Amino acid sequence: MVQTSRQTRVLLLNDMERLERTLFRLEQGFELQFRLGPTLQGKRVQVHTNYPAEGQRFDRLKFRPLEWLNPAGQRGDDYDEFCKLDLLVAGSYQYYFGCGNGDSSVVSHPRP
Repeated sequence: MVQTSRQTRVLLLNDMERLERTLFRLEQGFELQFRLGPTLQGKRVQVHTNYPAEGQRFDRLKFRPLEWLNPAGQRGDDYDEFCKLDLLVAGSYQYYFGCGNGDSSVVSHPRP
């Protein structure tokens, strides 16, 4: 049995970044991590997406907040924190975050 390693892509979020017309193309099956860029370190940031939660149907107008994860387990240290999406459903999705001015799109393409 051949095992494929899971690929992770990281998207740095920065204050005042204008990405509302930017399209990010990712493969179905990738993990997408949202991490704070230097302009947002130490700020409370909330990331929302219309990517459906597991077991839910897609609704373009329904956004949900993503949970911040900290693999180091240290409270108050946001350097290692990230939000993630496991891109299992192909489609075009959007995200936005609470300390910036804009939103962007994420597209998950099905594997050939």
